[in-house]
Parts: sequence; structure tokens; C-alpha cells
Amino acid sequence: MSATQAAADDVLIARIAQGDRLAMQVLYGRHHVRVFRFGLRLYGTNRSRKTLSARFFSTLWRQAGKFEGRSAVSTWLLAITRFKALSALRRREGRRTGR
Repeated sequence: MSATQAAADDVLIARIAQGDRLAMQVLYGRHHVRVFRFGLRLYGTNRSRKTLSARFFSTLWRQAGKFEGRSAVSTWLLAITRFKALSALRRREGRRTGR
């Protein structure tokens, strides 16, 4: 990713935090494949990864204002994806064991 695109991602996150749906579409278009594949590697199943992807992007929409710029937007996106996937795995494991 170029420095220009990284800077543009910061602007998109700021616009998303203000409720800009077009900015969300652009950011989604830019990063959804990487997020989707990363979630698949972590979580596994095809059906669940689609659910995870939807949850992730809805979380991004709600929490865009919390982005502090301490990392690249792409790194932050993958961190959210990782958290969501690990949380889903814990829930899935809890259902298997009856917890």
C-alpha cells in the first residue's frame, strides 16, 4: 500500500465516523478481500466467515470514531477482524462444551 493510499484511509475513517456511507463503501472496496481472507484463516468455515465479515464491517461503522491513528488503518482493520474471529471461536467452543 502506498503512503498516499494510507493517508486516504485515515481520511475515510474520519468520514465514516461522521456517518459518510460512501466513505464506508470505498474503504470496504479497498480492504474487504484482505479482511475476508484473514478471517477465513482464523475462523475456518465459509458460512461463518461471511457472518464474521458482516459483523466486522458493522463494528467498523460504529467504532470508526475510536481510531487513534497509532497504526495504519489496514492494521487496525485486521486487529478488529482478529478480535471478532477469536470471540466467535470462543463462543463456538463454549457451545460445543456446554459452557
